[in-house]
Amino acid sequence: MPEKQRPEFEEVLDKYGQKLFNLMLRLTGNYHWAQDLTQDVLLIAHREYHKFRGDSDVFTWIYRIAVNHQRRQARKMRVRSWLGFEDVSSDVLSTDITAADPAESSERTKVVARAVSALPEDFKETVVLHYFQDQSCQQIAKIMNCSEGTVKSRLWRGRKILAQKLKGYVSETGV
Repeated sequence: MPEKQRPEFEEVLDKYGQKLFNLMLRLTGNYHWAQDLTQDVLLIAHREYHKFRGDSDVFTWIYRIAVNHQRRQARKMRVRSWLGFEDVSSDVLSTDITAADPAESSERTKVVARAVSALPEDFKETVVLHYFQDQSCQQIAKIMNCSEGTVKSRLWRGRKILAQKLKGYVSETGV
């Protein structure tokens, strides 16, 4: 994409920084780890911004970087934990969300967040992008580099798994 048509990176940062952090928070379930990953992704995007061709929206490009980076870091954490390294903190590996916003601290939100965090990785990413980041199936397909049909299938299967996981909670609380 010609440099004159490309938005300034500061504009991109202002427009998508908070959305990116929210995505990382939903994917990781940990406020501090989400902050670190968001900062990493923004640094990577800034460093690689000259390579952005404009084939997709800037938002889609940054989210693709974010999802890939989070996957790599989660994989490293699992390997380090499996190998028994002591510096892997349990709060990073937990599924609890430390809410930055008091409104998000309700019991229902925590239960749903834990259920979403427990989904298989592809389903979790798809559900988070669709329901928490308001992305269309077409946008998710671009971000995740897969077909729209795959996205729809993952959404359907993710909802089915969530319904099973939340079935007990719904019957207990009547919500």
